Amino acid sequence: MDSVSPSPRNCCGICGATSYRKVIARDESGAMRPTNRLRCIGCEREFLEVQSWRQGTPWVPAPPEAGP
Repeated sequence: MDSVSPSPRNCCGICGATSYRKVIARDESGAMRPTNRLRCIGCEREFLEVQSWRQGTPWVPAPPEAGP
């Protein structure tokens, strides 16, 4: 009997956690709103999309600009 190829694994590619949640952050007016980022429940790293979460490619914010 041929085995069926499993669907993409549904876990974090870094820590193996099986869930994530939307990141909630303040917008320009100060209201709390959901963002486009996802946060892993296990390692708490942030990801831009589910595929990145599965592959273990975290979202890394740009470094702060150096002031004068």
